[in-house]
Formats: sequence, structure tokens, C-alpha cells
Amino acid sequence: MRCARLLAAPALVAALAVGTTADAEIYRWTDASGRLHYTEDLARVPAEHRQEALRSIDRPVTHSIQTFSGSAEPEVPQRRSGRAAGAVRIPFVREGTLMRVEARLNDAVTAPFLIDTGASGVSLPSEVAQQLGIRVGADTPHVEVVTANGRVSRPLVMLDSVEVAGARVEGLEATLNPAMEIGLLGGSFFNNFVYRVDAAEGVITLTPNQQIRGGMGELDWRRRFRSLLDPLVVLEAHLARDVARRPAETAALDRRRAELEAALEELQLEANRLDVPHAWRQ
Repeated sequence: MRCARLLAAPALVAALAVGTTADAEIYRWTDASGRLHYTEDLARVPAEHRQEALRSIDRPVTHSIQTFSGSAEPEVPQRRSGRAAGAVRIPFVREGTLMRVEARLNDAVTAPFLIDTGASGVSLPSEVAQQLGIRVGADTPHVEVVTANGRVSRPLVMLDSVEVAGARVEGLEATLNPAMEIGLLGGSFFNNFVYRVDAAEGVITLTPNQQIRGGMGELDWRRRFRSLLDPLVVLEAHLARDVARRPAETAALDRRRAELEAALEELQLEANRLDVPHAWRQ
């Protein structure tokens, strides 16, 4: 999520400094106008919505969202596992101390990659990026990476999927490296699996890691959700106060709420796609 883009209204800075309890329940309900509300205090929920709010802590929040492509028909987000269903045996070729495998990217391009479980992420050669139709522009984000020659800035792109002999992970970030002739698969891919290397047979076996979703564990997912839910709870409490506000302040608070709700919707869709347990979303 891109929470850094969300700016708090000046009048709310002090309110947002008030922390919320990490283990507290977040109650959700929808009012008659269709607006979603959040609070940690059940007493703040209108009586007619109490049952809905109580049910919301026992099941995922789902919303009807449609994203439109160039055609007239809406493209409905698909729920996909993103992980292998069982153990996958992957033959590899030795490249010095590393292992080389063939990876399928975005269900479109197959390219060789070196396995380096000590690396944090995925590095993509510029030639492979071009085959995928990836173009680096002025708005492409960059990240600093540590190399043998020090820190350098690299473009950061998103891959829809990376699949190696049936072991599949979706929604992986990758850095572009113009000096590379062969890609590098690191921890963001392999953290989704428990792996075992049989050097004599030349096979690496990957078994889905049920404690990882999208390269992150329960604590990381909880932190991502709380980074949005906590400000929403504080904002709802602030808006519930019967105080006079200037129109500009009210508009700023409404924009802030809309930004947080949109970010939460996006995160819910990502979590649905990766089968993140509901208990990790609190």
C-alpha cells in the first residue's frame, strides 16, 4: 500500500497522535447512505447496526468493486491462490555456487534466473523487462540497493506473477538491473515456500509455507491493516464530536477518510487474492 501518499488534515494531527490498542477489535458497519464506518467502541455503533458490527469481526469485509478496462465489460478481480498446491520438484543447473532455473513471468515470458535465497527480492534484466512490455518513465519509483560498488538507485516495477515449474507467486516487486544478463530470484519469492535442495540430484523442492502470504507473515499483514484501520478509527471518533467546523476543514477530513477507505479497499483486494486469513487483517 502506498500509505505515505495519504496526508492528514492539519486539524487532525493531534488526534492521530492518540494510539489505539493493537489487539482491540475493529467494528464496521454501513449506514443508510452506504458509508462504511469504523470504531473500537461498540457503544458508538447505532443500535440498529450493532448486530452487523458484531458480525464484522468474525468474517472478512467484502465490498463490490469493479475496475474497468478498455472494453465495455467490467473486469472483476479474481481470487487466486498465488502458491503451489503441494510440493514441487524443480530441476536446476549449477552456475558456480548458485542454481539456475527457468521462470515464467506474467504468464507471458520465460527467462533464466539464478536462485539466491540470501537476496531480499527479485532482480530483472532490462532485456527481460522489455520483452514484458515494461517501460521506465518519469513516474517509475526507484529504490536504493546495496551492491559491491556501494548503493545505487534502481527502478522498481510490479510483476503480476512469477512461476517456476508450478511454484507460483503473484504480485511481486522487482528491481531492474541494466547490467544483468540473467535475472535473480530472492527471498520475496522463496519466503512463500519451505525449500530443500538435493545437490546430488540437482533438484530443489518447494513446499508452500502456510505461515506466509505474498512474502509476508501474520505480523506484517497485521501491521499493514492497522496502519489504515487505526487512523480510520481515530478519524471516525473525531468526526463524531459535535463541534463547529469550517467548510474547508470538513472537506479536508472527508478527503482523508475517502483516501483511507480507498487504500483499505485496495489492501483487502490484495489480501483476498493471496488468501490472507481474516485473523491476520485485524
